[in-house]
Amino acid sequence: MKFKYTKLASLVLLASIISSTAFATSQNEAILEQALENAKVENQNLKNNLRLANRKIAELEGLVGTLDSEKNSRVSESSNLKGQTRTFIQNQIDALKTFLVEGGLLDYMGSELIARKSLDDDDVTLVDVGHAMSKSGVLTGIGAYVKQPGSVRVKLLRPIDKKLVVIWQSETIRFTQTGLVKKQFANTVSVDKGDIVAYEFNDNVPIGYTSGTGSTLYSHKDLSLGSLIRQSSLKGSRSKRAYSIGVFGLLN
Repeated sequence: MKFKYTKLASLVLLASIISSTAFATSQNEAILEQALENAKVENQNLKNNLRLANRKIAELEGLVGTLDSEKNSRVSESSNLKGQTRTFIQNQIDALKTFLVEGGLLDYMGSELIARKSLDDDDVTLVDVGHAMSKSGVLTGIGAYVKQPGSVRVKLLRPIDKKLVVIWQSETIRFTQTGLVKKQFANTVSVDKGDIVAYEFNDNVPIGYTSGTGSTLYSHKDLSLGSLIRQSSLKGSRSKRAYSIGVFGLLN
């Protein structure tokens, strides 16, 4: 009898354990299902937020693109305006230079621009020591009485420590017509009092000269930019040549 009661108690206990385990499992499943549902909701919220963020990024990118287009448009307009303004001013300057030259309103430094008979048959560099700059200012162009086609490069020499230093040279200026010719420099050049002008001819000297009335010296060596020369090394002091060439400018 005692054995039956013990067996029955064991069965009741086992049933209680099974029931408790089943209940706990059911609760765990409910908790897991709720957690899964919460995770799905959170995931959906994240997706929604991501879509909103992507939409905002697209809007910002569109705004940046618009701003870049507007900026490029303003830069282009500004550049065009600056270019047009520079062109207009340069045209006005060129027109003023032409007016001053043709009207004889510029200062002239050089020998008289008249027809002279004698011609050099060699390439030389003429140094007009007789017409040094009397004042500071700017040079704008060259004048010459041309007897035959040729070309020249104008150079500016500055006296420093009893030597002449080549501080500037023009572009090559070509003479294709004979007679009185006036040409402007591509860019004006500043001069100081005492500066001396030289004229470098490569093939021949198309400018006539007379002897006994001038102070133009010459050299058979090219006077390169930055070079130093002594005036005593130049030739022609005895012949006292005057060439029909000089420079125009505005002196103070």
